[in-house]
Amino acid sequence: MRLAALTLAVAAALVAGGCNRIGAGMDAGKAASLEFDKPVSGEITTRSGINFNDGSHHQLYQIKLDDKDLVGLKLTGRLSGSIAVFNNGSLVSTSTTVYEREGDVSLAFRANGGGTYQVAVNADGPSAFGPYRLRAEKLKPYDGKPLVGSGEIVDMLDGDAQDYTLQVEKEGLYEIRLVSDVFDPVLKVSGQGVDAENDDGGDSTNSRLSLSLKPGKYTLSARGLGDDVNGMFTLSATRIELPGNLVERDGTPLPTSGSVYTMLDSEGRRRFLLTLDRAADVRLDAISSQVDTVLRVVGANVELSDDDGGNGTNARLQETLPAGHYTVDVTSLNNGAGLVEVRVQVDGASAEGAAASAARAAADAAAVADDEAAVEAVSR
Repeated sequence: MRLAALTLAVAAALVAGGCNRIGAGMDAGKAASLEFDKPVSGEITTRSGINFNDGSHHQLYQIKLDDKDLVGLKLTGRLSGSIAVFNNGSLVSTSTTVYEREGDVSLAFRANGGGTYQVAVNADGPSAFGPYRLRAEKLKPYDGKPLVGSGEIVDMLDGDAQDYTLQVEKEGLYEIRLVSDVFDPVLKVSGQGVDAENDDGGDSTNSRLSLSLKPGKYTLSARGLGDDVNGMFTLSATRIELPGNLVERDGTPLPTSGSVYTMLDSEGRRRFLLTLDRAADVRLDAISSQVDTVLRVVGANVELSDDDGGNGTNARLQETLPAGHYTVDVTSLNNGAGLVEVRVQVDGASAEGAAASAARAAADAAAVADDEAAVEAVSR
């Protein structure tokens, strides 16, 4: 009985310790060497070492590091797996899977002391097998200098939010991006009366803010969505040259042919006026690479709106409109700020289109008259 109990206790200890230790089947001293900028190829098979925690398999490597080395690891190939780094048998860092993202696995960490570190390529489960390619590179640490005007910072997030300084010397529109392949980034910009935050305004889960900034110092805060997030990221700021025909106030008349530009404010809206002397075929486009545009046209008993009628997330309205005065609202989803081009094309209405437009106008007018008559009858 005592022998059975002792055997069970030892087995339980091994299973419990499997999550933070190298695992069975491979002695760290026999691990293959991994060097910077020299990728290695391998394959997880049934003969690979077994992880005690879930029965998955692993392959182990060792790499020599100096104290404070900033290291990036990347795992590619058919294997569905992850990366874990150990130092003297203790877990240093492990890759995390970002939801909404699939594909290569990346990990960045900073060496805490010089020596030989172990890198484990782990399969995602007991039935996960296949070939892979592992690459290690020495990353250049951030030098602590602020961004002046435009530029980029490459750094590693280590759990908590990290702050950086942007020095704006020339007033204008600035696009600020926070991009990472290994975590879902969240960007915040504050200073000089600005307080803006974005999660997924860029491609995929990346963050982007387009802001009109005045000269002065701004704080750029980078963090990950969730707790204890770590990994490499790129933080960049770019000043965008604004076109000469930029509209900066509401109520500006639109041309009957051509385009104008506008910078949507922090509420994500700009209002224009459009006047038609006669019925016409009208096409309006709101084009932007920075925001998801929305168009709304109201006037002459007409109310139209569109979100993604153009290419991608651009808005487009194409309709035969009767003569009259119209307001054209250009907005963005989620009240985003950004540069938008408004294209206008007004052509003489075809006979069919003009007739349809006149019929709609007459029907709308009749409906209004009926409503007014009904209200008057009730009030008697």
